[in-house]
Amino acid sequence: MRRSRLLLAVLAASAVAVGTAVAGPGVPAAPATPKAYPSESHAAAYRTTDAAGHVRTTPWHWTPTGGNCCETYVSTVGSRLLEYGGTYPYYSDDHGRTWTQVDFLTPLYNGEGALVGGPGGDIFGIGWDPYTGDHLQGVKYTVADKTWQVAEAPIKTPFFDREWITYAKGPWSIDGTTAPYITLVRGGTATKEVELISHDGLSYTTVSDPHADITGDPVRMTIPVVRNPAADDWQPNPGTYTVPLNAGGLLLLNNSEDNLGCPSARLNASTLKWQCVRLPWTPKGVVRQDSRGWLTQVQRTSSDEMEVSTSADGGRTWHALTLTAPRGGKFEGGADFFDVKVNGALGQAVVASRVDDKAKNGQDVVWRVDVSGRQPRLLATYAVGKGDISTIIGVAGATSDRFDFPSVALFPDGRIAASFDDSTTPKSKVRDTVPATNPSGHSPAVAILDAWRR
Repeated sequence: MRRSRLLLAVLAASAVAVGTAVAGPGVPAAPATPKAYPSESHAAAYRTTDAAGHVRTTPWHWTPTGGNCCETYVSTVGSRLLEYGGTYPYYSDDHGRTWTQVDFLTPLYNGEGALVGGPGGDIFGIGWDPYTGDHLQGVKYTVADKTWQVAEAPIKTPFFDREWITYAKGPWSIDGTTAPYITLVRGGTATKEVELISHDGLSYTTVSDPHADITGDPVRMTIPVVRNPAADDWQPNPGTYTVPLNAGGLLLLNNSEDNLGCPSARLNASTLKWQCVRLPWTPKGVVRQDSRGWLTQVQRTSSDEMEVSTSADGGRTWHALTLTAPRGGKFEGGADFFDVKVNGALGQAVVASRVDDKAKNGQDVVWRVDVSGRQPRLLATYAVGKGDISTIIGVAGATSDRFDFPSVALFPDGRIAASFDDSTTPKSKVRDTVPATNPSGHSPAVAILDAWRR
């Protein structure tokens, strides 16, 4: 109880600082304006190794559009590429050749954010800017009227660093009304345990604390295997620790930030409280449910190996494939320093991470995996970028080359977009509005595979 009161006190202090009470209506949404962005596109060619070990050179193009000193976050909705690593969201409808920036009325300075696709092409995002009053803002694109909106989210913990967003199909019960979906946001520096819930993708007025909710014994739960085409677009960043379900509902996997005390929990659709569940298997790493209803689980099993497992029956049976770091390298970062996206319609998954050689230079790597059948098969291993600089994760690298997390996206036509950092990517002082955040180091960019053929 003492812990919960402390967290609520932190939330109250944050809300008062911006003039909004903890219990109250959301801030009215304002229009956001899409406008053509004068982006760059650079041709490149990187090493690709097929499943038989044959090496070839593959054409890519890359762009510095959208990121900040340290972060580049990509995802897709249909064939639209989304990018929200820096202050504003960006999107591209031609595989990253040209870009549109979504501009806000609020003056911002040097932020960061994340975007995720929704059904039918809707887009949901969250952005945080620490330099202009600690702004946290919800962002939404609605296909039906082709409009972008943004709204302040005043109920939050201070300094909402590394904010991630999850879209979850309903129905959900919120304040006596029924919502067809929710978006769930986590972030923060002192704690990420407090999460924020919105019923419209803009107004974050409901607070969720998984650790405080968990009571009693786990209940048995099965994951329905149902088709849902939107599931290929709404897969969130691994840092959410969430699994949106095709049939509706949301799972949260155990992690050090929430300390659930059980391997997984579900969000009750009627109470918006978390409850431990017992699944047919013990989840590990990152779990996705694709548009077929199949599950894909990726976990790092050693310093140079990851395991990709698939299940076509809701987690009752699994088939595994081992991915190995190329050229005797070792994975950077902790156990969750990777990203994975699965496209059930395409029958493929892509896994991205960064691998250090003996000189500690990092090579960004993407593995393409065939998940069309029950047994996953490796199709290709892509080296992205030159792999010729050593990078640091987090604020410890404020004067060095920064690469805070990998990010990858998989297009319906098989092309790939991935974050990378090497000697060709721009110096932060050229791109950032706050050069002091990384005055001399290279910062991540986005590379897009020119074409893919079976």
